[in-house]
Amino acid sequence: MHRIGLHGKSFIPMLIGFGCSVPAIMATRILENRRNRLTTILVIPLMSCGARFPIYSLLIPAFFAVQYRPMVLLFLYLTGAALAIGGAKLLRGTIFRGETTPFVMELPPYRMPTMTGLWLHTWTRGKQYLKKAGTVILAISILMWAATTFPRSSKESLAGSSPSEAQVIRLENSVAGRIGKALEPWIQPLGFDWKVGTALIGASTAKEVFVSQLAIVYSLDDPDETADRLRNRLAEDYSPLQGLSILLFCLIGTPCLATVVITARETGSWKWAALQWGGLTFLAYIVSLLAFQVGQIIVG
Repeated sequence: MHRIGLHGKSFIPMLIGFGCSVPAIMATRILENRRNRLTTILVIPLMSCGARFPIYSLLIPAFFAVQYRPMVLLFLYLTGAALAIGGAKLLRGTIFRGETTPFVMELPPYRMPTMTGLWLHTWTRGKQYLKKAGTVILAISILMWAATTFPRSSKESLAGSSPSEAQVIRLENSVAGRIGKALEPWIQPLGFDWKVGTALIGASTAKEVFVSQLAIVYSLDDPDETADRLRNRLAEDYSPLQGLSILLFCLIGTPCLATVVITARETGSWKWAALQWGGLTFLAYIVSLLAFQVGQIIVG
């Protein structure tokens, strides 16, 4: 870890990041040096968390043959880890330049945990999370719900539509749908259209929402029961190269709402949360752009 400018203790939070970025960021409290802690916090979202797996399980089978699916999944995990390492080295060489503290760990005597102790620690940490992050997350989640719900479509525009078709019309006419269409000229070079753009807006609250948003766009009521149908529709509308571009963007870009909030809380400033969100979104755009454009040149 010292070779990339991080403290040895950074390994544990980054490892936890493969499960969820929120507890991983909270785990950086073990780092005494603020530069090391900020660097670790900013790169943790690049570790492929469990919330991304529903996206992988939907898109990889849709665009890649069976024999290539394990390699694509491994590629995504390794790419995220490699970008995290590279990003940490870059941050430690620029914004957070300075010497790293030596790694000295004093191991306390191990004791069998008690149920009372486990309950108290769980209650304390859970209460702390709900108090520090839950209120902001709830408020922004309500705003995101409103963006995908309002303005309401007129009865005339929904006349003669099935329930699933009406749901698509409502989403298309909502604030989120309109933003997705407005962003289309900017995301077309990545191989995206307004459907993917709208799904990415929904995924800003939680990564797994990307799947349900796509299901709504394609008039599929239950994504769990119609996963194969959704994959077939995606395979019809997008090429494997576009699928790879979408996967890379979902891997790198736009940290989820909980991650942004907990970053602001743990660093004590929304400046670092904004830097994390903007930096990762920009990086995702560049990587997806290069992957799609270079891929088009190679494929011809």
